[in-house]
Amino acid sequence: MDSHELKQVFLQQIQKLCMPNAPLVVGVSGGADSMALMALLVHVKDKWPMVLYPVHIDHGLRPNAAQDALFVEETLRERFGLSVVIERIHIVPEAGESIEMAARRQRYAVLEQHRARYGIHSRIVVGHHQRDQAETVLMRMIMGTGVQGLQGMKEQNGMIIRPLLSFSPDVLREYLQANDLAWREDESNQDTYFLRNRIRWDLLPLLQRRFNPQIEQALASLAVRAQEAYALIHEQAQDFLRNHHIKTADNPLRLPNLFGALNPAVQADIFEMIAGEWNLRLNRHHIEEAIQGRANWPKGVVVTRDVQGWRISRPTSRELPPGPMWAVQVLPREGIVHLDAHSRLVIQTMPFQGPRPHVVQINKERWPDIAVRPWTAGDRIEPLGMKGHHKKIGDIFTDYKIPRHKRLAWPIIVSASDFYEILGIAGIMSAESARCSPGQLCTVIEYQQDNDFA
Repeated sequence: MDSHELKQVFLQQIQKLCMPNAPLVVGVSGGADSMALMALLVHVKDKWPMVLYPVHIDHGLRPNAAQDALFVEETLRERFGLSVVIERIHIVPEAGESIEMAARRQRYAVLEQHRARYGIHSRIVVGHHQRDQAETVLMRMIMGTGVQGLQGMKEQNGMIIRPLLSFSPDVLREYLQANDLAWREDESNQDTYFLRNRIRWDLLPLLQRRFNPQIEQALASLAVRAQEAYALIHEQAQDFLRNHHIKTADNPLRLPNLFGALNPAVQADIFEMIAGEWNLRLNRHHIEEAIQGRANWPKGVVVTRDVQGWRISRPTSRELPPGPMWAVQVLPREGIVHLDAHSRLVIQTMPFQGPRPHVVQINKERWPDIAVRPWTAGDRIEPLGMKGHHKKIGDIFTDYKIPRHKRLAWPIIVSASDFYEILGIAGIMSAESARCSPGQLCTVIEYQQDNDFA
């Protein structure tokens, strides 16, 4: 695709995604994708007028962040006559978030603050391309997902538009080179410690080389088909709630017996809509158990079934138990993490040499990024050696005679990308999904408590 053809296709995308003269808040990191996005927007502006507001966000996570900001500022001023707003943010993960998830949430929050100043026709524009889409779909397949996850990223999602989603990154770089435009490389994108980077540098090239040279296009096409399928599922879910006058914010919330006749995909989507309204993150086990009529969800939410149908209820503020005394955090590769004044996790990376009593061992290759959070009522684990069988962690505490006053602060080892993917109970057991084989590199976690408080 030459530069002229690229601009024509991009113009058609922009015309589809925003109105003429729309104010566009453009996320510009300085990487090749965002610089190509910025250049294309400028180059088609004479055919589809728009007002551009570039924003660069410094997350404070990279040593070269200041140079990136300076590069964006100088390039946009000298090449396009545009000024850029530089925003610096401090990343603070919430419960259930990794550093990457928190950075993404706060980044979009900043962009939305800017967009909201310019009215209802304004949009946020970001530079995700076809390879980003392929990586997203593949990563979700690896971690386990359904139709909703296979959708990947959408060209338009609320106020966010992605006009480059059908473009190859190679084509975008060729466009930059043809226009003598430089870009910055993010060194963290080369670090295969992160799952997405291993997919980008190891798995995708292998699939292209040995299975399908067009794998990126195939995965991007799968995302489009999944979006079409999910639209039908979601429409049926909304129709059911509307026809039965069900408000997802109600507490308790009732679903009539007719809910049981729905397709399981529609049932799952209804539960996801309720969880979204209640600010809950559910995994597949929460959903499957809720469909069966009995589930313990995060934050004390309980799902039951009786003669009238399904009942979903959450505790009132007076019923909520006191929170734990330490914060959720992503774990380092090695070191000591102090949870409070009297307990800590000792973390090492070493080849697996066999089971060790009361030590959690996690497959490093499968789970490179892990975190720790306090136990939540309703948590379940698939214990090592019990594949396909999940057990409530509360029952395990009873089996191990863990006093009730200590349970709320008991550390649960989880995936850093999904805080409800439980990989181990500190000091007690590992999960089947964390299984290590002889010689494999493992993260070894020992839970230490001071004797007076053990």
